[in-house]
Amino acid sequence: MSWRVPLARYPGMNKFVLDWMDGDERFLWRTGNPACPDRQDCLSSTRPLSIVTGQQVGFAGGPLYTLSKLASVIRLKRDLEKQGIPVNAYFWLATEDHDFNEVAQLHVPVAGGQRDLVCIRAVRATPSRVAVGSLPVPEELITQLLVLLDIERPSWLREGITFRDSFAELITSIAGNEVTLIDSLDPELRRAGAPLFEQIRSKHDEIQKTLHERAQQLEQAGYKEQVIPRDGDEYTLLFHIDAHGTRTPERTARLQPGARGGRAEARPYVTSTSALTRPLLQDFVLKPDIFIGGPAEVAYYAQLAPLHDLLDIPRPRVALRGHVLVAPKRVARAFERYGIDPAEVFASPDAILAKREPEGVARVHALANEAKRDLMKRIEQIGELALPADHSLAGSIERSIGHIEYHFDKLAERAIKGLVRKDRERYAAMRELVSTLYPDRHVQDRVASWFAYLCRNETFVERVVEEVEPDSPFFKVIEL
Repeated sequence: MSWRVPLARYPGMNKFVLDWMDGDERFLWRTGNPACPDRQDCLSSTRPLSIVTGQQVGFAGGPLYTLSKLASVIRLKRDLEKQGIPVNAYFWLATEDHDFNEVAQLHVPVAGGQRDLVCIRAVRATPSRVAVGSLPVPEELITQLLVLLDIERPSWLREGITFRDSFAELITSIAGNEVTLIDSLDPELRRAGAPLFEQIRSKHDEIQKTLHERAQQLEQAGYKEQVIPRDGDEYTLLFHIDAHGTRTPERTARLQPGARGGRAEARPYVTSTSALTRPLLQDFVLKPDIFIGGPAEVAYYAQLAPLHDLLDIPRPRVALRGHVLVAPKRVARAFERYGIDPAEVFASPDAILAKREPEGVARVHALANEAKRDLMKRIEQIGELALPADHSLAGSIERSIGHIEYHFDKLAERAIKGLVRKDRERYAAMRELVSTLYPDRHVQDRVASWFAYLCRNETFVERVVEEVEPDSPFFKVIEL
């Protein structure tokens, strides 16, 4: 069983994306079906359509949204192939990112203890800008995961394996040959991107000007640019990777003492893209018909869209990844049993249940307000008697009123909690439902490990592929 919920009810959803999904195409085109991105009859084409998505190479596959991206690509590929349209699907491995602390942590839902996510992590003692893809997965991280999930050590977590290879092998194990993986630091890819890197360098000032103009346009429309300029002035376009794998903004690297000479464009393997230029490299080399991304990535495309024209790069049809949340059957049954709308789970259990006790909640508020009014009237009478004799009493009266209002409000709050918690079974079910789908006030797919769910349910991935709805104004809550 599953439930569809409007994307507008998803907490923290990017405002630009909501307007874009609703038909606002001022900054990014999306008209038409993803199956025909060029508004042409795909069946008449002799070449396969190409679809691409990608993600940072997080430990053990990262959060649930990573699987949602992969599932979106596979679902769209299957749907198109059923129509007789051949498709090549690609998954871009963002191995060049240098945020070690982000990839080296995982929030794991533990069986039998859905109320909380257990965070496992490995932390670097000192900050580093080394690209994480080629770094070995720390043994301490692997040990924590194996113990927590009580599983045997899989081959994709063998000793000494890198984040890149571990992530790639895990994805391959669930996607098979339906998706081709591409390493963003692959030497062949870098060589193919060399003409683009040279264009970016030669048109640096024009690109900066274009991005600043675009930022003003977005701001005037009520949106925020996704990537802000460094030091408030210049956008980082390219990075230089040294012999140790450390990434430094390219223009900064050229000024450092001991910097190697030679034409950078002749050595594309030492060049790394930024958040803004990564999509440009992808579109320049792969020329995808469709790009499937998360809300932030869709906003990236709105910000850099003018650069496609400036650099003469074909623009893909951008589609939003499907959004999927999951709940074990035991937890999800609370929806029907207690008449809960899935969109309500982003509130507290007390707030959800208070809606089910309208008469009792209203009566508590009425009694509290009535008591406050009566007490305030008595305080006024005391003031009328005493103030003529002691004017300093006015301050004490004001402070007393403030304390009384505060304590009456707290009393009413506690009374309502007691009211909605009187059915302990119902309250426990509500707490578990909220903490499963909105743990620590974070939407589940942004933080919770999808691999943990796979360990409990071998059909989990296929279920997500069947249920996911790419480029949809709805998100899904799936019962497992």
